[in-house]
Amino acid sequence: MQTQHVMKEKLLGLKSELLNKSQQFRQEHPETRTNRGDEADQASNEINLNLSLQLQERDRLLVQKIDYALSKINQGNFGECDDCGAEIEEKRLAARPYTNMCITCKEEQEHRRRMHA
Repeated sequence: MQTQHVMKEKLLGLKSELLNKSQQFRQEHPETRTNRGDEADQASNEINLNLSLQLQERDRLLVQKIDYALSKINQGNFGECDDCGAEIEEKRLAARPYTNMCITCKEEQEHRRRMHA
């Protein structure tokens, strides 16, 4: 498995990218909006803003997952599945270093979610 130091650096880099993107979003979308253009332009702008806000929310949640993974590194249990306690595969951690579940438990969680949707 990759060393925890390498994973910590990867997580911190990803977190930095997300926070920089969030800062850029705030600069590009000040809270005071002006209504310019016709109704179609305004509707289009509103749709684009709503999509941007959804993406910002997704990034905010990802930062929370990264912080949780960093706390697991500090606690010494990084790479352990929160559900079953098994070691999460290195390949999965390389792809999603902020994951907290092994692939089996994640698939079961998604299956349960689909059944209740």
